[in-house]
Amino acid sequence: MKNESKKSSASRRAISNNEETTVYNAPAVDKALDVLELLGDSSRGMSLTGIADALGRSKQELFRVLVCLQERGYLVRDSGQIYRLSTKLFELGSQHASTQMLVAHAMPHMERLARQLRESCHLNIVVQNRMLVVARAEGDSDVMLAVRIGATFELHRRISGLVALAMLPDHRRKDYWKQSGETASRIKMYEAHMAEIRKRGYSYEDSPIVVGVRDCAIAVMGGGSNLLGVLCVSHLCRRDEPVEQSALVEAAVQCARDISSEFGPVPESDNTSPSPGGSR
Repeated sequence: MKNESKKSSASRRAISNNEETTVYNAPAVDKALDVLELLGDSSRGMSLTGIADALGRSKQELFRVLVCLQERGYLVRDSGQIYRLSTKLFELGSQHASTQMLVAHAMPHMERLARQLRESCHLNIVVQNRMLVVARAEGDSDVMLAVRIGATFELHRRISGLVALAMLPDHRRKDYWKQSGETASRIKMYEAHMAEIRKRGYSYEDSPIVVGVRDCAIAVMGGGSNLLGVLCVSHLCRRDEPVEQSALVEAAVQCARDISSEFGPVPESDNTSPSPGGSR
């Protein structure tokens, strides 16, 4: 990754030098973008030395850039002097007009679903190879699970993220796996699981992070079969179940289809017909 980053950075500088007549050079901006792109591919964060080495630049020329990005809230630095991306880029992405339109069209359907199931539901979008929660509707149950708007996570670490990853084009998934840090055998396992998800268009499985919770995640597709987002109901498994699990899946799948219909005709398909047990 370091060699690729050096080549990429060097290539951009070479192109900039060769096209001075048509491109205005902004070295400070170029450095800042190099840093953001590099840390976007690093799940564990990096030190100043590591960043400088990966970009083929000196620590002196990058120090002020890092300080500026940290002060503006784009980076966070821990006690070990490791820099990581903050959530600010994701927050900016969620303010984009297309996201606002998606949320505006989705909320009436989500609120209706939340009232029907008495459960909270949330809507996620893919931003820079991560999932970002952009909307939430809450039911009226005394006890329910609510996911924070603005929360982000790696795609393959959550059920809704796996649904999103399954619906992305092949080249997007390949690019994602390159920066995931997962082994070839694990990737093969995930891909087999996602092939099943693609057949259904949804997944209903135990939460990978909360005991006693099942996540029902459904792809929200737009025109041209492009992924708009993922609708998710995090269902608390209660002793006295108020909703049949099959009814929950059916209602959530229909809600996702209703949201999709706001952006164009939804083709009739058996892919989103709930099946016993969902995707396991």
